[in-house]
Amino acid sequence: MLLMGMAQGALLRFLDLLRQELGADDARAEVGGRRPDDARLLWSELPGGWRLVVVFDTPPEDRKAKQEHLQRLVEGFSQSATDGSLPFPSDLVVDSAFRRLDAALEALRTRTGGVAAMVVDLRSPVLWGSSEPQRHAGDVEHLMELGGVLIAAREAGLDLDTLLSLDPSDLGTRLRDLGIDADGAGALGRTLDAQHDSSLRRHLLAALAVARARAEANARSPRWAHHEPQFGYFIRSFANIYLLVVVFEGAFSELHVESTVLHALPAIERLLLSLPPLDPKPRGARVIKLRG
Repeated sequence: MLLMGMAQGALLRFLDLLRQELGADDARAEVGGRRPDDARLLWSELPGGWRLVVVFDTPPEDRKAKQEHLQRLVEGFSQSATDGSLPFPSDLVVDSAFRRLDAALEALRTRTGGVAAMVVDLRSPVLWGSSEPQRHAGDVEHLMELGGVLIAAREAGLDLDTLLSLDPSDLGTRLRDLGIDADGAGALGRTLDAQHDSSLRRHLLAALAVARARAEANARSPRWAHHEPQFGYFIRSFANIYLLVVVFEGAFSELHVESTVLHALPAIERLLLSLPPLDPKPRGARVIKLRG
């Protein structure tokens, strides 16, 4: 049978993952008997007669969405168990851990009124967490490259709105005329080609903020802020090497943002430091785990 011989600790960890991911009160594995008939329960069957059951205090309002999420998690569990490995693939656990950190940053972004909230460190290419939906399209080196181009363009008098209004065919020539190297111009051009919705401006502002935060970090206090009419950011360093970056598209209240950040930071730090270690991968991979 599918779960026979499977390590009890591994199964319990997977059940705990189900409980956390679905916001449930409990989760269990059972075999045989009648199928559950209770509005407070969601369940999924596995080959061999096993059933995974998730228990809520009250019937979930978003029942369909939670059932679909449960099914996706269990499909990964079932495939891994059939292969004779752990009851869940490591990528699933890693993705879940990063999703929880991303969700905390999105909650912070919403409460502060920002357009992005991210966690980077002082040196590595790892984007530890981000409220941006497209965060996994690139790492910190990608953001730094974009940010460097934007800084150079702004210093030459070419602001973000002007850049966004340029015809893509003219962008490279205009940037090279400003002394920006071909690699940087190409990186910005590819980003503009790949994104055409309202998230593009937010993504570029996030890149600009990360590049400036990295450059300013060693000369600053544990927290600092930058204000412009259409751009700003608030930075809070923590755990020795990490920077929490909150980006704004206009004016913001430092007092309000600092209060909100201080309230959220303990949970964000706890989620960050609990991320599972990963083997080093080539550039473009998800993350390379470093410890401060």
